[in-house]
Amino acid sequence: MNLSKRLNIVSVSDSKEIKYILDHSKKIYFKYGIVFLNKDSDTKERLRFAVLVKKHCGNAVRRNYIKRISRNFVVRNITLFKPYNRVIFLFLSKEKFKYKDLEEQLLKALRNEKASFADDSVL
Repeated sequence: MNLSKRLNIVSVSDSKEIKYILDHSKKIYFKYGIVFLNKDSDTKERLRFAVLVKKHCGNAVRRNYIKRISRNFVVRNITLFKPYNRVIFLFLSKEKFKYKDLEEQLLKALRNEKASFADDSVL
């Protein structure tokens, strides 16, 4: 499924690929879950994206809402994910939140990660 033809974002649906990404990725923890960022240097493909929401996070309506706002975040902030070709959001929190809360937490976590990555590359 194409999430955005204009931005060339495709969803990850193969369970083997999801397992590979979960095992071989950089993990960034934020208030509502974990973001897995994977960059295979030998492949130059478009961004592949998935949202995993645990069942205890809420009913089907709530889980679909979380998936919808997560995809919206990726489309709006595509430049944050340019260095990576596979991204998975894993939501673990039972806490209810809105788009603004998610955006604030993810931007803070991703910017902290980029800052620490830049500091490591200087050494």
